[in-house]
Amino acid sequence: GQLAPYAHGDSLYFNGCQIRQAISKPLDLTRASKIMFVLQIGSLSQTDSCNTNLSDP
Repeated sequence: GQLAPYAHGDSLYFNGCQIRQAISKPLDLTRASKIMFVLQIGSLSQTDSCNTNLSDP
C-alpha cells in the first residue's frame, strides 16, 4: 500500500467527511517492548467539501 514500508498487514480505512474513532481490542503487552501505529490523515484526492477552516469560529 501507499504507507509501505512503514505499515503492513491489516488496515482501517474511513471514507467521507465526519468524525471518526477507532478502538482496539484489549492487547496483552506484558512482553512487548514497543507498539507502533502508522497514521495517515488526508490524501492527495481531498475535496474542498472535506476541508475545514480552523480559523473560522
